[in-house]
Amino acid sequence: MPEPIESLVKKEAVAQRDPIVSTSTSAIILVCTLLLIGVSAWALYDEAYGQRPWKGIQREFVKRYTTYLKSIRKDAGKSEAEVKDTPEYQQLDADAKAAEDKVRDRRKEIDDQYAKVQAKLDAVTDPFQNQRGKIVVITFKLETAPSNFWKNYYSRQRDAKMSEVVTVDVPADNGKTTREKMNFDKLESSFNGLREEKAKLLGEKAEILKEPSELQKKRDDYLKNHVSGLTQKSIDDLIRKNENSFDYTILSHQLNVNEYSIVDRCEICHLGTREPLMISKENMAPGGPGKKPDELANAFVSHPRRELLQIHNPEKFGCSACHNGNGRATTTVEKAHGLNPFWLHPLYHKENTEAGCQMCHANDRVTQGADTLNLGKDLFYQRGCMGCHRMEAFDRESDALTNTRQQITQLEEQIAANERQAKQDEASNVEDEISRIRKRLART
Repeated sequence: MPEPIESLVKKEAVAQRDPIVSTSTSAIILVCTLLLIGVSAWALYDEAYGQRPWKGIQREFVKRYTTYLKSIRKDAGKSEAEVKDTPEYQQLDADAKAAEDKVRDRRKEIDDQYAKVQAKLDAVTDPFQNQRGKIVVITFKLETAPSNFWKNYYSRQRDAKMSEVVTVDVPADNGKTTREKMNFDKLESSFNGLREEKAKLLGEKAEILKEPSELQKKRDDYLKNHVSGLTQKSIDDLIRKNENSFDYTILSHQLNVNEYSIVDRCEICHLGTREPLMISKENMAPGGPGKKPDELANAFVSHPRRELLQIHNPEKFGCSACHNGNGRATTTVEKAHGLNPFWLHPLYHKENTEAGCQMCHANDRVTQGADTLNLGKDLFYQRGCMGCHRMEAFDRESDALTNTRQQITQLEEQIAANERQAKQDEASNVEDEISRIRKRLART
């Protein structure tokens, strides 16, 4: 049967609904465009300001520092003698001297008592530490003894050492020396008692000197703030630099120490660290010099120990080598100071800043300029801490003597054991010889 003619005619397909053609996409494009504009604006802001908070800090420093420079310009070049002739300084000086005169007699009494106590403590310290070191060694052997025989042996040895009497030449109050015999308990009680008396005297001295020290500091601060080592021309040059040519970039304030692969950007915010003038937090207060300082004022001050910068040039050592922290971070104070989680070297607290000195000066018994560190080492020595807690390169002579004593004791014990063994072997050989002679005689 022939096909119908209609089947041979090409039929056009029914057009399907196209969402691109039939539906408007202007809303979607508008939303995406707005999002893109917003993200771009945020990225630009974050790049220019969000990740660079130091830019605002630098502008604030320039503003406050310029205000301070203008306030001291009139006193520029004024000599120390001229400042001391002012009524304000003379009043401060009179108050400080009156407070010092008030406690002078008691201070002298404390110094005399302290010298006597220190002399006695020096006389007792070495014998006490020697005895305690020996007792610690014997106690360790007792605790690690392999059998009851050795435990009893070391226990008797320790008791004997505890009751052993040593002779100590103790300075008397009249300047002469008395010879006293002390066992360990008496040495320990004398040592602890003298330490407590010394601490009491130092505490009383600090208390009576509190008021004179505060008045002296107030007087010295007045002199320091009113005596400028710069001429008016030098101050004008600093003002022009701040107002016209201050460099608001990272590179000009960044420290690069290639030898140790150190990159420190601390001075991007701590801009007053190496300024030619001594800057205090009161000088950089937001309300003007002499007003109440804020956190930024604390960041703008000069280095408190400028003499250290002469022998520890930041261009050679950087900042974080001594102070820790993250010298490369600039986005937040928390990150820059290394206080964020998992950073291994956070910034030292103010009271512990001298801990950085120990990084390089561990072998030095006394470190110049590190009074707190030296006091800690003195305390470590005076209390005999090295008897149990060894510190690398600390008091090596004492370690060598202790090791030598231990080796001598071990050798003496080994010699005694060898002699006992030799006597036993000799007795055994004699018995064997007698036995062989008897057997020979019995055969004959």
